[in-house]
Parts: sequence; C-alpha cells; structure tokens
Amino acid sequence: MGDRWLLRGAEVITCDPEQEDLPRGDVLVEDGRIVALGPELRVEDCRVLDLRGKLVMPGLIDTHRHTWQTPLRALGADWTVMDYLAAVRVKLAPAFQPEDVHAANLAGALEALDAGITTLVDYSHCMQSPEHADAALSALEAARIRALFAYGYAAGAQESPALPTPSSRLEEARRLRRTRLASDDGLVRLGVALTEMQVPWEQSREELRSARELGVPITAHCSAWPVSGPSEVQRLADEGLLGPDLLFVHCTWSSDEDLARIAGSGGSLSVTPETELQMGMGFPITGRALRHGVRTTLGCDVVSSNGGELFTAMRLALQVERGRTNERVGLPRALELKAARVLQMVTLDAAEALGLGRVTGSLRPGKDADLIVLSADALNLTPLNRARDAVVLQAHAGNVESVMVRGRWVKLGGALVDVDVASVRRRVLRARDAVLARVGGAAALLAERGELDRHWDTGSGVGAKEA
Repeated sequence: MGDRWLLRGAEVITCDPEQEDLPRGDVLVEDGRIVALGPELRVEDCRVLDLRGKLVMPGLIDTHRHTWQTPLRALGADWTVMDYLAAVRVKLAPAFQPEDVHAANLAGALEALDAGITTLVDYSHCMQSPEHADAALSALEAARIRALFAYGYAAGAQESPALPTPSSRLEEARRLRRTRLASDDGLVRLGVALTEMQVPWEQSREELRSARELGVPITAHCSAWPVSGPSEVQRLADEGLLGPDLLFVHCTWSSDEDLARIAGSGGSLSVTPETELQMGMGFPITGRALRHGVRTTLGCDVVSSNGGELFTAMRLALQVERGRTNERVGLPRALELKAARVLQMVTLDAAEALGLGRVTGSLRPGKDADLIVLSADALNLTPLNRARDAVVLQAHAGNVESVMVRGRWVKLGGALVDVDVASVRRRVLRARDAVLARVGGAAALLAERGELDRHWDTGSGVGAKEA
C-alpha cells in the first residue's frame, strides 16, 4: 500500500461490463487501488513498468480449494471419490498437526499466486484443534493472497480432545470472528464450510444458522453423488434456508429443479471439472447451471489428485461442455458456450459469488488492484489475435509473469517477491514425511477400505450412508 505504479503499454482485458478492453493501454495504481485506465495516460511521480508486448487482466479467482492437502500432491492420481474419502478424509486428515497445516497452506497459497490466482476459497476441513485453524490462517496471511478462509466443520475419523463435539466447532468459528477475522476489510476473511449436508441434516442446519449469525459466506459440497430422499438443496429450500450467501460445490447430480432453486435464491456454484471427471462424481454441469441462471464459477479442488491452476480448469470446463452438447445435437451450427464466458466465471462472476464484486474480479477505477501480467509475447500466445479467447484456450500458468494483490507485487518478473522458495519446499516436504509416517506410509492408505464404511456408520463421517 502507498506505492504508485503506472503499468504502461500492455493489452488490457478488463473483464468489466462498463470498461472496454484496450489493445494498448495503461493502468494507474495508487494506494492499492486502480485509479485510471486508458491509452497513454499522462502521469507524473510514479513508478513505471513497461509492459509492451504483455497482457494485463484481473487476477483469477479459485472458488474451491482444499489448500491443506498440498503435501499430498499426486498421491491420489488414480483415486476414485471413495478412495479419496477413505485415504484423505478418514486417515490422513487426523494425522495433520498444526505445523503441517501451516506448511501446506503457505505452499498452496504461494502456488496459487504463482499461477495467477489472486483470490481463493480455502475450504479448510482439517480443523482438529484451534491451533490448526490459527496455523492455516497465519499461512494465508503470510502468503499475502486474498482468501476466504472457510472454516470446516467436518470431523475427521478421530476427534481432538480440544474439539470433542460439533458445538465446539461452532464456538471455534465464533472465536475467529470475535478475534482475528472480526473485520471483512482484510485480505483474508472468515467463511464457513459446512459438514456434508446428509450426515446428519440437523447438524448441518445448525451450522448454517450459526454462520448466518456470524454474517459470513457459506460453502458446502453438494450432490456429488446420488442419495435417497430429498437433496440438500431441496431440504434447504423446504426450510427457507437458501440464500445468496451460499456457494455450492459440484452439484453434478442436482436436478433441474434444484438448479432453479439455487438461481432463484441468488446462490452460486463452484464447478471443479478435473476432480469431478476423475473421481466418478458425474460430468461437470457448467452449461446446465448457466442455462438455469446459476452464477457459475470454477475451482481447482485437490492437488492430492490434480493440478492447482485455473487455466486447465477453464479449458476442461469449456471443452467438456462443448463435447456433451455436440454429442446431443450432432454437428452444431454454433457453439453455445463461448470461451470469453468461461473467463468471466473465474473473474467477475467468482468475485460476485464471494460478495467481493465491488472489490475485485475486474479492472475498473475504484477497485482493488488485483491483477496479473501474462507474457503475450510468448510463442504459445503469438499472435494474440483474440485476447480473451487465448487466455482460456492457449495460455498456461507459465505465462504468468507478475501478480499484484491490492496494489502490492507478490510476483514480479517471473519470481515470487520476498519468498524463500527453498525454505517453503523444505517445510512442505517435512510435512509430507511426518503425515505419511503417522499413517504407516503411503502404501497403507487404502489397505483398509472397510474403514470408510465403519466411519460412516458412526454418523460422524464425510458423506451420506445412502451414497
């Protein structure tokens, strides 16, 4: 904050309905905010960054990420959703100590920034104690990323004595709201991640009402597999609990009626195409959600299985939807879902879903300067004929040269700023080794698949028994 920067001569994608893109323009940033946009701005007394041949656009927004799983990278490359639940949610989550969560969240948040993600929803359902929550939060703050720290109410296979009951988790969220996250003006804000809403329903209802008392955004996994009885969305609708503060995740098995209910309530959806396609959750419902008027966004979900950047997620969401449409109608006269629409999903729409539309998600005077610089002069982006489309269909994380969050460079000229990457790597490697040692090593993770069913039978687990 306090720096005055003139970003000179880049092609500018605003992602704002009231601001035109600029084939060659300048962006003036002062005290953390965008002050002006335009061609050849006349400005004095500022630091100038020559960006000719580059592309400037809003930072990307990841609306669903389990950042604490960073030390588990690629262990789940061949896991189904049942394998994942058995290994990660039942066995590994309780093995994380606060220092492991801190290392994971720091490395994961920096990974996101490095890939052009300036805002993420950290769906943090590894909260075994107050110390775990403080460690996760401190790491997000240290990374200098904008984040919704969605405190997870879901229990692990074993409860810490510090948090023996669901009511203790509610009180822990209240503590964070009273103390470290009392304000919504910081880069990191408090949110709540509900227990999966079928185990048991009464508990999830209490969690949701408590979150509303705190006045924080709410996110929840939803309809990722078929269940008997009413869906989560139907239960919420029947009790008048839907609302614009709800961000649903997956919804791959949601009915048209449920999608209409979400849209009518002002709620939002996070599609995570990579995990949904791999794990057997069903096809991503990007197009169907958009047709029902649901505000639709994208998330990376779990690096324990897949990648942690949004360029791949955009491309998958777009092309899977096009493939499904083509399969249904044959040779289409025109493609229904446009590339530029997908770019909006990870910028302005995502910001609106988090209640941050006035703050970030697009480039316009008055908004915070959350932006990224892409190497439009790289071979994979040359020539840059249609900038928005190229970002979705040709760009990759390696094109992200610089990243600014609230007017402060967190990555500049290809390198993270003031980050000892070697130290971060050592810490996350130690966390991996420690966690795996506590569960008997990677080979032991799926040795007892029956443990998942036994866990569900207790009523304290991670999914619906009916699944």
